[in-house]
Amino acid sequence: MTAAFTICANNYLAHAKTLAVSFKKQHPDKSFVIAILDAPSDAIDYNDLGADSVLWIPTLFKDLVEGLKNTYGIAELCTVVKPELFQYLFKEGHETVLYIDPDIKVFSPLEEVFTALETNQMVLTPHICSPTGDVGHPLDKDLMRTGIYNLGFLAVNNTPEIIEFVSWWDKRVKAYGYHDLKKGFFYDQIWLGYGPAFLDKVYVLRHLGYNMANWNLHERHIINENETYYVNTKNTPLRFFHYSHYKMENEPQIASYNKNFNLENRLDIVSVFDLYKSLLLAHNYTALKKINYVFGKQPEGKEAANTSKENRFKSAYKAFKKVVKILLGK
Repeated sequence: MTAAFTICANNYLAHAKTLAVSFKKQHPDKSFVIAILDAPSDAIDYNDLGADSVLWIPTLFKDLVEGLKNTYGIAELCTVVKPELFQYLFKEGHETVLYIDPDIKVFSPLEEVFTALETNQMVLTPHICSPTGDVGHPLDKDLMRTGIYNLGFLAVNNTPEIIEFVSWWDKRVKAYGYHDLKKGFFYDQIWLGYGPAFLDKVYVLRHLGYNMANWNLHERHIINENETYYVNTKNTPLRFFHYSHYKMENEPQIASYNKNFNLENRLDIVSVFDLYKSLLLAHNYTALKKINYVFGKQPEGKEAANTSKENRFKSAYKAFKKVVKILLGK
C-alpha cells in the first residue's frame, strides 16, 4: 500500500485541500492523508477536504504536542511531528510513504518517483539542479543554509534501514527543529542532507518538473500548452509546483524573500499562479486564513500584543484597587 500525507493547521486547509484534490486526480489508487495539528473547528467540514482520511495530531501524539507546544511555533511544530507520522503510517502497513507540503499542487503523475522506489529506499528533490547567478536572493550560497534538498517532498519505502534513519531524524528534530539560521537550524530539512551519506539506496531526483519553486526559477521556465504544463521543453512535464511563501495578497510578489523573480518579470509562471489562486479561493481560503491555530507558540507580534493588553489590565486593576481604598478610607 502507498500513502501520501501532508501536515497543517486549520488556517492552511485551503492549501491542503488543493493538494489533496490534485494528488488524487493523478493517483486515484493511492491513499491521501491530511494530518491536522490543531483543534476541531465548527466552521470547517472535515469530510470535504479531498483526502481519504484525516488524522488529528494532538490526539495521535498527545504527549509530544503537549510537551513541545510552547517550545516551537506552529510551522516548526508541523515539521517536528513529520518523522512520527512516517513511523505511524509504516506501522499502519504502508509499504511506501510520501510526504508533500500543503502549499504544493500536483500537475501530473509522479511516475519517476515510483519508478525510482522500485530499486531505491528514498527519493529526494534538490532545491536547485544548477548554479544560480551571483546577484539577488536566494542564491546557491543562501540555499546551503536551508539544506541541499527541499523537504516539501520526501518519498521512502518501509525498510529496516529507513525505519532506523527516521528514528534518528525524529530525535534530531524534536531537539533541534528550530528555524534559527544563525545557529544552523532550519526545521526538519537540514537533517536529510545526511540521507545519501547514511543510506546506500537514495535517489536524487533531478527531473526539473519536480519541486519547481521560487528558488529554482533561474533554471526553469513554464510552457503552457492548452493548460498542460511543461518545464523548459515539452519533453519535461511539470509534476508539481511548490508555492512556498506565496501570499496572494502580496502579488506580484511570489515570496517575500525572493528579490529576483515576481509575476511581472516572469510572465511564464503567471498561469500556474492564477490557477492556484483560483483554487485556494474556491476552497475557502479567505475564511480559513482567519482561524488562529491552537498549538505552538504565537508569533512575537501577537505575544507582544497580548502581553501589552495584559499589562494594561493589570495597571487598570491596580488603579481601581487604589481608588477603592481611598473611597473606603483605608
